[in-house]
Amino acid sequence: MPDQVRIEGGEAIATSPEGKEARMPLATLMDKLAPQSVATEGVILPDGIRATLTRGPIMIWVFEVPPRVHNLRWIAADSPAPFGEGAKYRNVRLALPYLILMAVFGPTERGLLHLTQSNECFFRTAPLKSLDDELLYPALLNCSKFEPQTSRPLSWICTQHVDFGVLARERDLNRRLRESFNALRHCLLETGFNWSSERHELTSWFSESKDVDPRINTVEKWQDASAKDPLFVLEVPWLKTGRSVGQVAERIFKNHHTRIPTIDSAAAIARLVFNHQTAAPQRKYSPMLEELIHALAD
Repeated sequence: MPDQVRIEGGEAIATSPEGKEARMPLATLMDKLAPQSVATEGVILPDGIRATLTRGPIMIWVFEVPPRVHNLRWIAADSPAPFGEGAKYRNVRLALPYLILMAVFGPTERGLLHLTQSNECFFRTAPLKSLDDELLYPALLNCSKFEPQTSRPLSWICTQHVDFGVLARERDLNRRLRESFNALRHCLLETGFNWSSERHELTSWFSESKDVDPRINTVEKWQDASAKDPLFVLEVPWLKTGRSVGQVAERIFKNHHTRIPTIDSAAAIARLVFNHQTAAPQRKYSPMLEELIHALAD
């Protein structure tokens, strides 16, 4: 006799071919079959957010900045230190193509939605129109390459200057998400580009991209080319990721272990029931309801 699953009252009961039984609360089974997604009612999205993608407890904001000249703080050629407190910076004006930032939010230990440290940055030479659009590696310092890339971000944004503790203390979901995103954007574009990735990770995508076009192989040449034609960056053959926005998002979800369970038979459901822990799981609520629960508890 194959695996069988039946519903009695508020329980799902699975029976194995050997006649063994296992039980699971029906509500718990439904949660496993259709995991609760992030709820962001009342959150006003910042300007420039082109898409929001969610799976289980993880949410990704896809942010796009159109091509323009940016005023950036760049590590000086005569800096006494490659990064850190002793680093010396200078101001540069660099044209950037479409800048794509993927801000990744996930639950804290208290279950509150919060910015993670797995955020990524990319370039494009055209505006986003579809999740199938390809992403390009950004020729920027502090956007890190790992080796191997398995289970790591493709283009990790160093967030040393983001105070996650302060951000986590903000109880209002709307303010916490918006302030966290602004802190990430500030950290990427305004705190200073240095050689930290070359020391702490494999390298930065700036170092990896130096040979793609002679106009950007030094920051001085890049600045000169930007002054002559700010849109030249749309013609640069930036390094390809070989992945679309949707594929990178899928990779992020996978790295955060938010896979969708494959349920295509009674045997698959039976496995969920048999694998269920006997201890009652702690109920997880939407972030908005968590805010209310913690407020009442205080």
